[in-house]
Amino acid sequence: MTDTTAPDDKQLKKYNYEHFWLKHFLADIGRTFKGAGVRPGEKAPELEMPSTDGEQVSLRALHGEPVLLHFGSGT
Repeated sequence: MTDTTAPDDKQLKKYNYEHFWLKHFLADIGRTFKGAGVRPGEKAPELEMPSTDGEQVSLRALHGEPVLLHFGSGT
């Protein structure tokens, strides 16, 4: 039989963010200070990905246009 009881607030809070968030936040800060990634003015590596409407978009197709890439998670 499957347990269908809802987790208590303490379990939910622990699962959701604190331990996960801090670990990744500190890693991001470290990468920022090390200068990892593409710096302003540098050429970004070619990539292709689906847009929010499902069409494939490549950076090459946007050459000469201002581009802001934002990666995130809704979880």
